[in-house]
Order: sequence, then structure tokens, then C-alpha cells
Amino acid sequence: MGIGFGARIGRWRWWLLAGICLGGVLLVSAAVGAGPKGEDDGNGFCLSCHVMEQTVYPEYVVSKHFKNPSGVRAQCASCHVPEELGPMVRRKVASISEVIGWMRGTLNTPEKFEKNRLRLAKSVWADFKESDSRECRSCHRVTAFDFTAFKKPESVETMQKGLKDGQTCIDCHKGIAHTMPDLSAGFRALYEEIQAEAQKGDLDADAVYPISVANCFLEKDGPKAGRLLPLTRLEVLETSGDWAKVRVRGWQQIGAERVICEAQGRRIFSAALSKRVLDHVRGGEPMVDPETEQLWREAEFDCWIKGGEFLADIDRLNAYGSELHAATCGGCHAQTPASHFTANQWIGGIKSMGNRVSMSKTNYRILLKYLQMRASDISGETHS
Repeated sequence: MGIGFGARIGRWRWWLLAGICLGGVLLVSAAVGAGPKGEDDGNGFCLSCHVMEQTVYPEYVVSKHFKNPSGVRAQCASCHVPEELGPMVRRKVASISEVIGWMRGTLNTPEKFEKNRLRLAKSVWADFKESDSRECRSCHRVTAFDFTAFKKPESVETMQKGLKDGQTCIDCHKGIAHTMPDLSAGFRALYEEIQAEAQKGDLDADAVYPISVANCFLEKDGPKAGRLLPLTRLEVLETSGDWAKVRVRGWQQIGAERVICEAQGRRIFSAALSKRVLDHVRGGEPMVDPETEQLWREAEFDCWIKGGEFLADIDRLNAYGSELHAATCGGCHAQTPASHFTANQWIGGIKSMGNRVSMSKTNYRILLKYLQMRASDISGETHS
């Protein structure tokens, strides 16, 4: 009987905890829905947090969502709280963890907020993407667009193509109510981690991959034999201290033998060799590439590398390539899938984007090869 009584007390505790949580949700819901009616209708609860007043609110009041020729103003809840009951309750429940985070001091200063801005923005963008930009569409209706009012013809073309392809608002319209976060912060932090791991010099693996342009040698401490491009698979044949003998496999175009490419007829560069080592490259019989009508042959080359610029974890490098792709190709418009272009077309595509995106040469090379290895004319077997 005592055990039964104790079990009942335990159940009452859980019911009490559930009641407190539910009451908290209802209180937050009421607070968000309430507030003084007027110019700042609906924003009173959100602005009760000092960090909001010092960060996102000043950004919002200079945006077109706050002041525009139509006089229609989107409030905080217009974008961040769904109107439908089910999604609204889920959003309110999720907001409890955000309040707890604030109470713990995660975002209680403008400096901490800026440090977390990219993470927070990605979370909001993901929510919009998942809901097909539901909150955007509560005000902006496709059937009401007046494309004749667009100032730039290319904007009309981009908008109509995006709608036709099933893209959603947040694919292109990021940073329209708040300051756009530094998208490079994410991939810069990842690359610093990759560099730190590579500098450990561990080459004891079946294969390793350069994280930047790296030198190779015919013999340890010998003259340089050439350069290895990022994300090139290097089969490890043997190791000796902080050195490893590796094998590069790929294709050579007849007449341009100093460059080894990943695939026949594709300008996916793996290695650039010096003239004096060409005799050490083992090549197959030349064959005509049906698309380019050029002569190509399979080739392989053995060389030595020194630890410090190589990583065995290709999944980690691919995650970095994916982050680069999202940050550089998804900041201004919908992220173009790698399979949208052929491997050779991506060369021109990345070059045209270079004027609008700040990338180091290493970032450029990694992004290009990451996309080329997933291009429409590259089979899955060829991927790194």
C-alpha cells in the first residue's frame, strides 16, 4: 500500500510539472498575442528583452518590413509565429528552450548575440524552408505579384523561374529584415579545425586528401615533382616517419601531359607535374574522348608527400565543401545543385560568382572540385 501511495505521489509530480509547462506555454502565447495597440502593435513582448532592443530591432526598423510605400507593417510575430493553431503551439513550445537559453546567459549581451548570429539565422532559415515559407506567404501571394512593377528585367526572370522550379521565398530572400550574418564564419571555423587536424601529420591510412595545394616529391627531401590539388585521392603505399609514398590515379590529355585530371575529358584537376618527372608517369593506351574528340589516356604517378597538409577523413572535407557551397551559392539566391551543371561548366560558373563572393584561392579550389565531383556528367563511382 505504501508503494502504491508513493507511485501516486510520483504521478502527481509529473502532472504538476506538465501543468507548469503548459501554463508557461499559454502565458507566452497570451503575452505574444497581447500588447498595446498602436505603432508597435504586437512587438511589446519581444522588445521586453534588452538584447532584442540592441540587436535585431534596430535592423528591423530600417527594413522595408517596418516602413514602406504601402504602409503595411510586418510585426515580429508576423514572421516568427505561425497563424495556424498546430504550428503556433509547436512554435511556442520550442520558444521555451530559447527563454531557458537566454536565462542561462547564452545571448544576454549584444556580443554573444553576434557570435551566435549565423547559427540562429540558419535555424530560422531551416524553419522557413521546411514550412515552404508559410509566414511569408501569409502576406505575399503569388497571384498578387505585379511583375511590371519590377525595376530590373533580370529580377522578373529570376523570380518567375524560381516560382516555376518550386523554390520557396527564403531560398533567395535572406537578410531582408535583419542584418545578414557573415556566412563565411561557418566555413572559416570548419577549415581552422581541418587545418589543426591535418597539422598532426597522421598519414597512416588507406588514402589521404590534400586540404590545400600541396607539394609532392619523387624522393623524400628531393626536388619538387609537382603540386597536388585539394580533395585529390592519394592512395597510401607506405609511410616513413612524417612522410608517405602515395599514388595518384587519373587521366592525361595527350599534348597536355603535365596535368592529371579525375576523369576523361573533364577539367577536374588532381595534379600538376613538372616536366622532368613526366617519364615517371605510367600511362595507358590513348583513346578518343567521344565528346571532345581529344586523345586521353589513363595515368598513375607515385610520389612522396610530407604530413601537415593532408587529411584521411574525406567525409569531413566533403562537409566543408557542402558548407562552402551553402554559404557562397546560397547567400544571394537559391542554392544551385551541383548536378545542375557539367564538371566543365562549373569552372565558368564559379568564376562568374567570384566577383560577388570573397573566397581565398584554397576555398575556390575546394568548392570547385567539390561541385565538379558531383556534376551531372560525373558518376557516383568517381566521387572522392
